[in-house]
Formats: sequence, structure tokens, C-alpha cells
Amino acid sequence: MLIEGATPPDVMRARMLLEPMVAAEAARHADAGDVALLRERIRIGRCAQDRAACEQSDDMFHRSLAQITGNPILSGFLIYLSGVRRRVAWQRHWERTYQRIGTLAFLTTHSDQHERIVDAIEDRDPDRAALLMSTHLETIKKSMSACD
Repeated sequence: MLIEGATPPDVMRARMLLEPMVAAEAARHADAGDVALLRERIRIGRCAQDRAACEQSDDMFHRSLAQITGNPILSGFLIYLSGVRRRVAWQRHWERTYQRIGTLAFLTTHSDQHERIVDAIEDRDPDRAALLMSTHLETIKKSMSACD
């Protein structure tokens, strides 16, 4: 019921509150294997050929961050938000956004932002990881708002 009532702006507000803290917590707990996994997620994202592949690789990147925290509650929240992103209202809104920004924005801007987040995690800098995640989500929010 919560998922059906969530609007795309609701989802973005929730992500903007939660995901910077997830990135910070990942920076506190990540080991070399975790960083390698995140870098592999980015590599896959940079190779995405269409919207579905872009969205799937983005989802896996964000969910991997939550898993790295070692906190099942945070992982559960990210899985929940991932489910919301697969719902009709989000997909319609994201389709309009995607038609405007295209694959190139994901392969460049979004992947570059993911890369900077991972750099902060590798440096074990939770404050920078949180700030970079906020910046990343703000980029997405602006892209989606331009399609309203």
C-alpha cells in the first residue's frame, strides 16, 4: 500500500535522506573486496546499452552500498526503495526523464558520480561519501524535475 501511494518526488526525498547515510556507513565498513565489487558495478553501468540495463546496473550499485554496511535494516530499506522504483508511477516519470537525458548521461555523469563515491569509500571518508551521494541524488532529482 505504501508503494502504490508513493510518488516519484516521495521516492527521491526518501532516497536523499537515507542514501547519503548509507554511503557514509559503507565508507566505515568497506574492505578492498567491497571496493572492487563497487568498481565492477560501475564498469557494468558504463557498458549499459539501454534504459533497462542502465536502471538495473544503477540499482545494483546502490543496493551493493547498503549490503557493504553489513546492516540488514539498511539493505532492507534499499531493497524496498528499489521495489518502488519498479512501480508504474516511477517508471512513467523515469521514462520521460530518460528520453530527455538518454543513455549518455548515465554512462558519463551518473557513472562518474558513482566513481567519486567509491573513491571516498575507498579512502574511508564517510563525510565525503555522504556529500557525494547527496550530489548524485540531487543530479537525478533535477533531471526528473525538468520533465515535470
